[in-house]
Amino acid sequence: MKKEYAILFDLDGTLWDALSPITLAWNEEMKARNLPIVFSEARIKSFMGLTPEETYPLAFPGYSFADQAMLFKACIASEITYLSKHPGRLYPQEKETLSLLTKTYSLYIVSNSDKGYVENYLEACHVASFFAGHVCAGDTGLPKWGNILYMMKRENLTRVLYIGDTLKDKDETEKAGIPFIHAAYGFGVIPDCPHAITHFSDLPKEASRIFKIEI
Repeated sequence: MKKEYAILFDLDGTLWDALSPITLAWNEEMKARNLPIVFSEARIKSFMGLTPEETYPLAFPGYSFADQAMLFKACIASEITYLSKHPGRLYPQEKETLSLLTKTYSLYIVSNSDKGYVENYLEACHVASFFAGHVCAGDTGLPKWGNILYMMKRENLTRVLYIGDTLKDKDETEKAGIPFIHAAYGFGVIPDCPHAITHFSDLPKEASRIFKIEI
């Protein structure tokens, strides 16, 4: 049953840390293509939260746009295949906290990822039952703020907030006109963010503070 209040989640750095398996998958794809490109975890981390089109030139500078897109899509295909069996790491007390949240909120995922990525998180980590729906850039081609509005319209959501870990997440949420919580345990730094949590388990308290409800 749909709840009166809803929480929309970013994925990378908010719901899981898949940095190590993603880096491995991308490097294996480069080796398979005999390309002299080696990705560090720090470099992969810098792509987190970006749309595919924003990532192309950062990941593959010096290549044509067509080749950038082709190489990126090949890496994503390898990544999704690998993550299906070697998922990212959930944050401490994540499942327990999601279970608690579902008693009060409808939960959704809005990600800048490609198709199949969110599904990997839901299925490989056995958390699909906690979420009422999801949408990603690969589904719609929209930026994150557009997908937030898309999800709100599709699900008829009015009392909603977004939680993400990067400054881009905050900026996109502000464009959509809804409250934002910074997942400060994730990949990004946002100085002086008015709503922030340092542990995933802090989310119920901070969400109730924003919505002015007790749980």
